[in-house]
Amino acid sequence: GIKPFFIYDWRNYISFFPKSLMEKIAIQLWKKNDIDEDEFKNFLVKKVPSSLADIVSNYQVNIVDKDVQDASGLIQSSYPPSPDAIVFLKVKSLFHAEKELKVFESSSKKVFSYVVSESKIIEADESKNLNKRTEGFSQIVFLEKPKEMDRFSWFDHWTHHHTEIAIETQSNFIYTQNTVVRNLQKESPNFIAIIEECFPEGAMSDPEEFYAAKGNKELLEKNLGIMMASCEKFIDFSKIEVIPTSRYLVI
Repeated sequence: GIKPFFIYDWRNYISFFPKSLMEKIAIQLWKKNDIDEDEFKNFLVKKVPSSLADIVSNYQVNIVDKDVQDASGLIQSSYPPSPDAIVFLKVKSLFHAEKELKVFESSSKKVFSYVVSESKIIEADESKNLNKRTEGFSQIVFLEKPKEMDRFSWFDHWTHHHTEIAIETQSNFIYTQNTVVRNLQKESPNFIAIIEECFPEGAMSDPEEFYAAKGNKELLEKNLGIMMASCEKFIDFSKIEVIPTSRYLVI
């Protein structure tokens, strides 16, 4: 008899799928002590993409460097020290890419990785950011779910309440939400989500600019109050990582 179409023909059409239909991996990296900041950045931004070019459709480096020194006041770490860099990349299948992704181990003393599901809330014209440092700075936040809160309620608050607040009360011009699907190391923290938000340079040290209230102290107090009230409803501040970084979109 005739076999169902999907049993034998789907592989012939996979090349027509959009490149966005990939597995996205978020990787926390702690550099080896004998590697300096510039060497580490050069390794991640220039050397690694060359070795992974055949298997990744997207490759982004977020690194803690001298360009984000003014944002040191924004750092929060429940698991110090914070990672020196976070890499976001997309592959067709982690199953076929795991061996190649070990390239990060040569320069890192610790690596934690997560398969994530990506939701782009605010997008920018990334053609302007390709192969150079994105303007301003990129804040990466790792969140865990409070023990007393169930997953449905957590995501319901995040998506149906907090997301709009984050848009309206901040000066973010890129906002990406990554839901953690699974950890790739047993010993890594049990993060539920990884967030990336890009802000103007002035927001590194100016709360008014961060909270979209430049020159308006009353609006700052209002926006900050709204944001904190929402955060307190679903964030465990004893299990959080907030890392200001320089962002390099390479592929």
